[in-house]
Amino acid sequence: MRIVGYVGDAALQDALAAAADRLGAELVTVNAGEWPAAENADQLIPVLRTHPDALVFEMRAQLAASVREETRARGIPLVAACRGEEDVRRAVRCSVEEWLLLPTTADELHARLWSLGFRGRAISQQPTGEIADHLRYEELLYDRFTGFPTLPVMLERGRELLERRGRMTVLYIEFVRYSKLEEIYGWEKLDEVLQTTAAAVRDFYDARRGEEEHLLMVSHTGDDDFIFFTDLPEGVGEAERRINEIAHDLEEHVRGRIEALHGEDVAGLFEIYVGSATLFRNPKIRPERIIYRGIREAAAAARGVESRERSRKVADLKETIREGAVYIVYHPIVVTETKQIYGYEALARGTHRGLRSPEVLFGVAEEANLIWELSRLCRRKAIEGIDTALAPGQFLFLNIDPHDFRDPTFRYLDDEDLNVPHPERIVLEITERTAITDYPTFQGYLKEFRERGFRFAVDDAGSGYAGLGSIANLSPDFIKLDISLISGIDTNFMKQNLVETMVQFANDHGIQVIAEGVEREEEYQTVKQIGVHLTQGFLFHDGQSRTPPIGAARMTAEVRGGKEVPSA
Repeated sequence: MRIVGYVGDAALQDALAAAADRLGAELVTVNAGEWPAAENADQLIPVLRTHPDALVFEMRAQLAASVREETRARGIPLVAACRGEEDVRRAVRCSVEEWLLLPTTADELHARLWSLGFRGRAISQQPTGEIADHLRYEELLYDRFTGFPTLPVMLERGRELLERRGRMTVLYIEFVRYSKLEEIYGWEKLDEVLQTTAAAVRDFYDARRGEEEHLLMVSHTGDDDFIFFTDLPEGVGEAERRINEIAHDLEEHVRGRIEALHGEDVAGLFEIYVGSATLFRNPKIRPERIIYRGIREAAAAARGVESRERSRKVADLKETIREGAVYIVYHPIVVTETKQIYGYEALARGTHRGLRSPEVLFGVAEEANLIWELSRLCRRKAIEGIDTALAPGQFLFLNIDPHDFRDPTFRYLDDEDLNVPHPERIVLEITERTAITDYPTFQGYLKEFRERGFRFAVDDAGSGYAGLGSIANLSPDFIKLDISLISGIDTNFMKQNLVETMVQFANDHGIQVIAEGVEREEEYQTVKQIGVHLTQGFLFHDGQSRTPPIGAARMTAEVRGGKEVPSA
């Protein structure tokens, strides 16, 4: 459920926030400002185009009339907070779905909104043909996630700006690595992050709307790149300074919002590149054609920035490897039945900010052909922490890519790589960033390591290459279920059945199952009921993560306790 609050009263804001929290609903607060300025619905209309489930507002007749058509077209119920009988009469005349008298309580708001959650869905499930046509047409012109208009809607206003000012700057804002986020966490998580990004971009835009005349849009509905039409100061140097300032401030604002709501790992995947093109009015060329050419030029410039940034990251990676600048953070893994800490997952992170995410770090290493050098460093740092971060008898799980077995220093257990006095404490976790194409040869590699005492796990089971074939061919000691199977498992019966089948298979073959990415108590209770042996995720991190006093970047390692896990 998603609620929009357009309120200025502090007590009402607090009550609404508490009610939304009890409903498990997302609350989007639009600052109403001072009355009567708050009668103006201009900043509220774009938010309604993101299709929330309810709008709560302090009753003003002009405001209610302004938004009534928009909310009816989308089946969005209105809740009017009234300050007296006159306000109540006005709310009834405006045909709001609910009204309440101020001051109110979180309990009353919770009850009203809870009932609207069902009535609102009933309204939206049965639109008239006219409303349905309206919504289909609007979705071509306005982006559902952001409420921002698409380029065709704003082209005329851009033409007017160019004609009036004689020049215009186009900024093309490109967000990258969202596809990698979807690959790792699943489409549901990506949708959540896109909603957060859109809200952060809108807040950034609204806060700076008065600094200079500019227009913000998406190129087409569903796109995750943005376009600014603006008029920056004259002078190349000053304009470039302003562009860099906008890019930096926007990145900091959006990254901070993502990190606050979704965690450091997700925020580490966020990157933004801004390209620009300055256009000048030419009476011989159609303004629309000038604008389209400028957008293409700005988009190409954004890609050029990305290319330069990639070169800088390769240089940072070489410095990281040379200086050993990685540090290991050990995250707890618990016995599902008891929540007792069973071991730790060790995450290697880069000290350079742009290399903090493991996906970025190893992605750059693959592009620069430095994957073996980086893997050696991360394994060495993870192993160094055994005595300081792990209790005696606990196992250290090291993430290993199939290509690592072709590295001679790893394959032949060079002291510089796996200098482990007790290899029986090490579990090599096969992380298939690349597919295993020759299983007989790879099984030979595993046999050599097993004979030395190492054990194995299949990582991210149910995602990418890590499917049933890998489990059958590798005969692992552990199966780690991909986060996409665990996220939202409490409300997804298909996921529950798949995980239950996997647990039954594991029990039959003496394998232990690990549920990765448990973030909510409801998810934990579900995997516990299914019988998953071990569990890990942000739900268990508070106060239990450990950072040994060594080094400083990021890869994955994992730690397991030495005693038997009770079978479910």
